[in-house]
Amino acid sequence: MAKLVEDAQNGKAAAGLATPTALMVGTGRGAQLGILIKGPEVLESTRRVDTIVLDKTGTVTTGKMTLQEVYAAEGTGEKELLRLAGALEHASEHPVARAVAAGAARRSGLDPADLPVPERFENVPGAGVRGTVDGHAVLAGSARLLTDAGVTDLDALDGARARAEEAGRTVVLVAWDGVARGLLAVADAVRDTSAEAVRDLRQLGLTPVLLTGDHRAVAETVARAVDIGTVYADVLPEDKADVVRRLRSEGRVVAMVGDGVNDAAALATADLGLAMGTGTDAAIEASDLTLVRGDLRAAADAIRLSRRTLATIKGNLFWAFGYNVAALPLAAAGLLNPMIAGAAMACSSVFVVTNSLRLRSFT
Repeated sequence: MAKLVEDAQNGKAAAGLATPTALMVGTGRGAQLGILIKGPEVLESTRRVDTIVLDKTGTVTTGKMTLQEVYAAEGTGEKELLRLAGALEHASEHPVARAVAAGAARRSGLDPADLPVPERFENVPGAGVRGTVDGHAVLAGSARLLTDAGVTDLDALDGARARAEEAGRTVVLVAWDGVARGLLAVADAVRDTSAEAVRDLRQLGLTPVLLTGDHRAVAETVARAVDIGTVYADVLPEDKADVVRRLRSEGRVVAMVGDGVNDAAALATADLGLAMGTGTDAAIEASDLTLVRGDLRAAADAIRLSRRTLATIKGNLFWAFGYNVAALPLAAAGLLNPMIAGAAMACSSVFVVTNSLRLRSFT
């Protein structure tokens, strides 16, 4: 009887090792590959995910924008346009703003730090920035921002704006003292690995969706480059989470990949949130998985590793309980030597550990 009790305890040990050993090896291997998994509940989410929402800037694209085109309206000097817009954007941390500030300073022959310091600066989420520069009330951002501020002569910029957007560029409209003064067009290159990453995600049975606050023409240019069919464009930061909720309400299990403060709510709302490690702390905190490499291909790797780890846990539990179910009743009925049952129990622990260690070979 004492031997049977010992065998049962050995069986419990194997079952107790089934989950933590697989988790330890799986998360360790993930860390080696630049994938940080926050907890075991993440694994179940990865198994059920069927839709993956990809933020554009900094996720599908590099997030390193450059100033490509400057268009000054009639009666406005290009140098003055660059100086005032660059000074205002220099106070913002947004990738578009940084590109405008750096490009404006470069074209003006100035160091960004030498640009005028704006007063009463305000960042308008999803729309642009505004403030006072050298006594001028300056606006830089979307058409909605300028229209809401009472700027009514935007028609003069329509032709240049349409050309820039057709070329897949993000347009920043500039106005001061209530008059539209020109536009600045910036471009953000698609990551070299994004198209491959989207193919990998499709192979995992996921439907990719592109989500961005940029103009639809810009978003669709990027979507075509990486073969994404569904695009949500012109989405305000506070509305990104609503898009995720809408997809979930359709019965989809949604993963979200993002990198910015504006993506944090959507990452938290999704069934599975994946943050680019090159992004903001807010996005990383709101996510379930962190992709340290900042490479979208790591999203597919993360999902595959999580699914493999979950499958290993289930396999461990099956065999651990299998040994118990098969060996203990037979030994208790006198049909199996207790020594053999004890060996089987020991083998169950060895199997669980060995099976978990197979995750170290995941690539």
